[in-house]
Amino acid sequence: MTNSSRFARESARAAGFATVGMAGVALALAALNRLVQSRVPVPQPPLAVEPQAFAWSEGEIAYSVAGHGPAVILLHGIYAGASSYEFRKIFQPLSQKFRVFAPDLPGFGLSTRTSDGAANYSPDLFITFIRDFVQQVAGGADHPVHVIASSLTCAYVIEAALTRPDIFDRLVLIEPAGIDTLSQPPTVSQRILGAMLRLPVLGDTLYNALVSRAGLRYFLMHQVYRKRDAISDDLIDAYYVTSHQPPARFAIASFIGGELNLDIADTYEALPQPVLICWGKDSEVAPVEFSESFIERNTNAELLIFDRSGALPHDEEATSFVSQVSQWLGQHISSFRR
Repeated sequence: MTNSSRFARESARAAGFATVGMAGVALALAALNRLVQSRVPVPQPPLAVEPQAFAWSEGEIAYSVAGHGPAVILLHGIYAGASSYEFRKIFQPLSQKFRVFAPDLPGFGLSTRTSDGAANYSPDLFITFIRDFVQQVAGGADHPVHVIASSLTCAYVIEAALTRPDIFDRLVLIEPAGIDTLSQPPTVSQRILGAMLRLPVLGDTLYNALVSRAGLRYFLMHQVYRKRDAISDDLIDAYYVTSHQPPARFAIASFIGGELNLDIADTYEALPQPVLICWGKDSEVAPVEFSESFIERNTNAELLIFDRSGALPHDEEATSFVSQVSQWLGQHISSFRR
């Protein structure tokens, strides 16, 4: 046997072993993913009231509602494990003065998630949802609503409010993105990460590692909360259950892939509604200095800084947040003229 034929045979044998090995790894990972999913507890109502269902054109949306008075919509941020649970400390207190709606955004919480790995979660999807929810569920042109939104979702609210100023009243924006953060087109590395999360088996495995209890605890401890004692086992459990409702990874793939970024600098400057910018003084993800971009670009904006908070002042200083935001909304009841 010649050296060339021996080399070819050995190469083919090695390739066969590698293929079998890779198949074995894939099967093991798939089994592990199924095991993880089988142990996820049944999700509970995020805000201690029975969720309602909005039959939106792109899927069923779960939302909580309570109280009477002017309508206020609470719109959570976009991140792994996100849902209206983010507002659990302010939902009931605000409902003492307002009729409060808290939906789970498409792809999050108890709302419909697509099973299509190529699904296009996009800024337009969320902007359209926000407008439709206001018009069809919470208000409309005859009853414009107040909105309290968090992080990247603020950018979508700003776009929606400029295009339909007749249905949006006053805006409370908690550490908004879209100018200094999450405003650029996706980088090559972001696109690669997003594509990897969409892959069968491997994508599930990567996502499960990201939203493991250890992964969630690290994220909340180092990037979200100022006070470490705010991160209880119950909090981790709630995020864990929400983040494991299948197939949750596709919306996060779009977020990590940079596809949900939106530059709203010009839109924000033209926004006519009164705006209250809320910021945690010790925010890590978006330093408080970033608030200057939102104050300088719009004369209708006011700034409220919470001295003992990180990225979620409505959680870490809920009582103060409800008191000051309610007072601000009350002061502006008749100030906005379209």
